Amino acid sequence: MKTGIPKSFKLLGHNITVRVVPRSRWKHKDCVGIWIPDRLRIEILGGQPMTSLQQTFCHEWTHAMLDMMAHPLSRDEQFVDQLGHLLQQSLTTFEE
Repeated sequence: MKTGIPKSFKLLGHNITVRVVPRSRWKHKDCVGIWIPDRLRIEILGGQPMTSLQQTFCHEWTHAMLDMMAHPLSRDEQFVDQLGHLLQQSLTTFEE
């Protein structure tokens, strides 16, 4: 993820797809990303700077992981946002 976001990944054997949706087709008002558990999909509003796409992906990825664990913290937006920011920073600044 150092330079972008994934198109898909696996959680607990499930294939999770990630779609960047153009603004003209964006249907989710008042947000820039959404985890859709019944479709195993993350949707992210396109047209944002890459760092914003990355942070939005990490935020929704956190929701997905917590939901797969059936953990109540998935509903705590402040927690999810903070963890998402930490993941984004770690994944985009690591050194090999």
